[in-house]
Amino acid sequence: MLRSFQVTNHRSLAEEQELRLTKGGGPVAVPVTAIHGAAAAGKTNLIDALAQMRDAVLHSVTGWDPYAGPVRSPHLGFADRPSEFVASFVAEGVPYTYGFRLDNADVTAEWLHTQPRSRKRIVFERNGEQIKIGPMFEAARYGIAALVPLVRPNALLLSLAGQMYADALVPAYRWFESMLEVQLGAADPAAVAHRLGGHLSRSPENAARLLLLLRTAGLGLTDLLIADNDPMYADYLRDLDADIAALAEQIDLCATSPDVADRLLRENGLTPVLLERELTNMQAARDALYARMVARRGVGLGLVHDGIDNPFDITDESTATLSLLRALPTMLDALDSGRVLAVDDLGAHLPAEETDRLIQLFQNPETNSRGAQLIYTTNNRALIDRGNGRSSRTRSAVWQVRRTEHGASEIAAV
Repeated sequence: MLRSFQVTNHRSLAEEQELRLTKGGGPVAVPVTAIHGAAAAGKTNLIDALAQMRDAVLHSVTGWDPYAGPVRSPHLGFADRPSEFVASFVAEGVPYTYGFRLDNADVTAEWLHTQPRSRKRIVFERNGEQIKIGPMFEAARYGIAALVPLVRPNALLLSLAGQMYADALVPAYRWFESMLEVQLGAADPAAVAHRLGGHLSRSPENAARLLLLLRTAGLGLTDLLIADNDPMYADYLRDLDADIAALAEQIDLCATSPDVADRLLRENGLTPVLLERELTNMQAARDALYARMVARRGVGLGLVHDGIDNPFDITDESTATLSLLRALPTMLDALDSGRVLAVDDLGAHLPAEETDRLIQLFQNPETNSRGAQLIYTTNNRALIDRGNGRSSRTRSAVWQVRRTEHGASEIAAV
């Protein structure tokens, strides 16, 4: 769960801006947050800032040039000012606040706090080259302190901790890795086909649910065809899918039956948190294996339309169809895992009615039973006025982005 996100000096967001995803100051985030504004107001930059924070956590150690400054995109009018990113979220049942500050040369500050029972506890605080470990995490001191000499001035400690599996920092790192996804930029047909094929290949239930949503969208699609798994990979994928399904069932049993959870702890030393970690590891392994297979022989995706015998290639599809095919697997995966999904310009090429149906998947407790969140931007005010904002009944929050006379973007709750 993401509770709030703050950003300072990223693209057009020159001054500190805070996006709150809770209502009335409560601890529980709403399932849907809409961000509205005119063209070029800065909506995309807000979603891009969230993507930039995630990318920094995951790739500052392995992906950033060790001989250059941190990767950042400050406002052109304030290129010498630092950029700052802060997220408050819940990982493995524990509230965290994590943030960092970057200038053109180094990571100048970084911090991770927990807030159990609304009381702040320092996990670590970094100020330049100095790193302080909180007194409540004394037992984890060696695991964190051992990383201090290894972290570069232009890389994040949390990023290194995720690579080296420092246990005290793993929940926060894994939240950015597994529980946050950002979708922005133009749709790439090859990437859409890959994601769609991977989603369909996991289970017949996935295929049936996605097809039902496609067939009722009024775009003329009646079926999706994908090639059989390559024999070189088929057995591995089948075994992984069976193990993933069994582990997911065990996690659900632990959630509904304390006796099952207690027995699992006594007999195997396992907790639901450890099972959840193993599940995400297995899902990542499955995705990597599928990617290898696709690289070898392609997705083999064909799209069947009503009244047309020959299936379409995805590059033959309309912009509206491609937009829907991009959105659906990502949204369904988010709903299945309870993930936070941020989408820029949702429904840009779709009718408002169809976009409204996608949003309702997150608003409806029956289709969103795992607490997934959707954050989306739009310049279509009519989409928000259809009932997807303001009302507590629709379980949404609405924010507006506007461009000031000084060329900076500001956000405000509506």
